This record gives sequence, C-alpha cells and structure tokens, in this order.
Amino acid sequence: MIEHWNTVIDYLAAQEQITEKYDLAILAGNSLPYLADAFIQLYEQGTASKFMIVGGIGHATPFLQKNLKNIGIKVSEVSETDMYLEYFKQKYHFGKELFLTETTSTNSGENACFSLNKMKKEGLKPKSVLLLEDPILQRRIKATFEKEWQETKASFTNYVPVIPYIKSIEDKIIFEENQLNGLWTKDYFLSLVLGEIPRLRNDDNGYGPKGMNYIGSVEIPKKVSKSYDKLCQVYEYRYKR
Repeated sequence: MIEHWNTVIDYLAAQEQITEKYDLAILAGNSLPYLADAFIQLYEQGTASKFMIVGGIGHATPFLQKNLKNIGIKVSEVSETDMYLEYFKQKYHFGKELFLTETTSTNSGENACFSLNKMKKEGLKPKSVLLLEDPILQRRIKATFEKEWQETKASFTNYVPVIPYIKSIEDKIIFEENQLNGLWTKDYFLSLVLGEIPRLRNDDNGYGPKGMNYIGSVEIPKKVSKSYDKLCQVYEYRYKR
C-alpha cells in the first residue's frame, strides 16, 4: 500500500520549480515548523520582494503549537501567524515588522481571500506569488488562490521543499525523510490525505465548479484515483476537519 500512498501524496504536493524572483511569498497556516524555516531561507536569499504570513486558528493550530513546543518554542493559544512570528523572534531574532500578516483566516479559502484584501489595503499588486503550505494541501491552496485572485491575473508557484513520502505505516507513520517523523499524528495525516481528493473533485460534493465552486476544475489522473480508491478500501477516513 505504500506505493498507493506515495502516488496520492506526490500528486497532492504538486511540487514546482522556482525559476525567478517573486513579487510575494506567502506562508499559509500549517503545523510544520520546517516550512517556516524554508520561508526564512527564501527571505534571506531575497527570493521575493515581500513576505506574508496568513492564518488564524484552524485545524492545524493545536498541532503547530505541539510541534513548536517539541523544539523548545513556547507559544500561547494564538493564531498560527502569531505563533510563527514568535518562532521567528525566538529562533532568528526577526521582528514582526519584516512581514505582512493576516491573523483571522481559518481555512484555505479565507487564506486566499483575506490575503488579497490585505494586498488591496497595502496598495500592492503582486503578479508572481510563491506559496508555501502543508504539502498535502499544496495543490488545493494553489487552485484556491487562482480562483480568489483571478481578477489580479497573478501567477502562483508552489514551493514544496520536502514531499512527505511514506516508508511505513503501522502504529505510526514513518517518512522517508527523518525530519518529518512525528510532525503529524497518524490520524491527522490520514485525514489530510484521504480528505483532499474528495475536495479536489469537480462533482456535487467537491470544491470544483460543479460543487461548492471554491476552486476551478482540477484534473485528477486515473492513476491517482485508482490509488486513492485502494487506500479507501483499507483505511477509514475518521478524523473530521
């Protein structure tokens, strides 16, 4: 079953190459401190002209708080954006004034909508945007931003520093990359992976134009659909988010 997991994971991550300097880089709320480190690396390299953190309190918030605590970063029960600002302060000695921020969005749709509102308020019109998100949600968040920002004609690129390929899955998940072990609980990771394909579908229950119309039409390859169906025959999607 590992092959089926990794087929679906690879598709959801939608990894792309960075080929230019971007007008804006956005770190969307998630539970993964290593993505914040990647975001800071992009900042130090000058990969974008502006850097923004978006995210209030959502399904990833308690997992982010736990993961930060595990690496010695103490944060209170605040927004994911505020947690990352505190992380940057404690680890990198970077002040919050270096970043554009949004602290109230609770899902990908609001991440996209509220960040666009922030751009308008600041008088900014970025045409090239780099996106960082939990890799399992990366394909959908790009589709969401493309939908919400369509009036701006901005282009979006996924930055996925590490794809979380699985090595084994029993009582807990073991990833090919050791740095990822322990960042997701088994139930939470399964809920992310198994919950994404239904959201991406363009049918009555999906997020596409034929459903909730949160995103444009997304093509799911037959190989990915077959692997997903195999997983659903063995694993139950229990965790609701």
